[in-house]
Amino acid sequence: MYDYLIVGSGLFGSVFAHEMAQAGKKCLVIERRNHTGGNVYCEERDGINIHKYGAHIFHTSDKDVWD
Repeated sequence: MYDYLIVGSGLFGSVFAHEMAQAGKKCLVIERRNHTGGNVYCEERDGINIHKYGAHIFHTSDKDVWD
């Protein structure tokens, strides 16, 4: 059935699932919230990203990551 069961679709869970899928593994991601992203989830209102669960900082200068 699945190679990995991933509890939580936050930053780690989402990236891990993506990387394992790229490696040919089957993943099941379960999340109690009605959205992905965990605590780094943002909602856009009037063109502004609102940090629903408080401010978060993600450090990278990698343009591909931002895009």
